[in-house]
Formats: sequence, C-alpha cells, structure tokens
Amino acid sequence: MVYKIIGSLLLAGAGGYLAMMLSRFERRRLLVLDGYLSLIRCIKGQIDCFSMPLEDILAGIDPSVLSACRGEDAPDERYPSPRPVPTLPRLLDDSRSYLGRESERLLSSFAGELGRTHRAEQVSRCDYYLSALGEERRRLADALPGRLRTGSTLCITCALAMAVLLW
Repeated sequence: MVYKIIGSLLLAGAGGYLAMMLSRFERRRLLVLDGYLSLIRCIKGQIDCFSMPLEDILAGIDPSVLSACRGEDAPDERYPSPRPVPTLPRLLDDSRSYLGRESERLLSSFAGELGRTHRAEQVSRCDYYLSALGEERRRLADALPGRLRTGSTLCITCALAMAVLLW
C-alpha cells in the first residue's frame, strides 16, 4: 500500500514537473522572438548608420542578444565562453525548436535577403520584418495564457489518470 502511495505521488510530481517545463518552453518561445526583434533592430541600425557588412555586424552584436536568439539564458560575463562569430542561418538552426512555422519562414527569408541589395532597400526590408515578426509575437503573446493553461491541465490530468489507473 505504501508503494502505491509513493508511486502515485511520483507520477503526480512528474506531471507537475512536466507542466512546469512546458510552461517554461512556451515562455522561452516569446523570449526568442524578442531576441530576434532586438537583433534585427541592431542590424538595421548598423546598416543604416555605418553600411557595415553582415559579418562585421554579427561579430559586434551583444552576446546577450545572441543568447536570447538561441533560447539560452544570459551568458555569465565572469566566465565568457568562446563562440565563433555566428552566421544568421546558423543562429536560426540553433533556435529552430523555439520558432513556430511562420516565425521560421519570416526569419529564413530575412536571412536570405539580407546583404543582397543596396542600403536603403536593406533598411526597408528590416522594417518589414520587424513589423511582421512583431505581429507574430503579439499573436503568440495573446495565445500564451491559453496554451499555458491547456498544457498544464493536460500534463497534470494525464499524470493523475495514470496514477489512478495503476492503483
């Protein structure tokens, strides 16, 4: 009888932990989009003011912005980790699990178009992608509370149902 209680508590705890991790993942999706919006703003500013090439722009970007784009926690400045200068396609590959289909499509087309036209056209393309990704971010932010409730409810309910079935 004690083993059944312990097993049921373990299943309920696993369901709660899974709900917490799903909630963290959903919130991280918004943070990744925020990171890409910041990155595009930085790229736009560097192109507009200095007409810098993309490799130089990405080499000078703040590491916390790049970490936000990857979905990582902010880097600890006391212990810098040596990372090669990222390319935009590599950065997209690193964050692919956090991006939705529409966000990934927009960012892939942005990466493909950047650096192929003159300065004014690149700045206007940055403006377009900032507005498109901002709209996608607003859509995800509006859906976030419902997704959190649904995910948490399903995780906990399934764990409790398994505990009852195995009782």
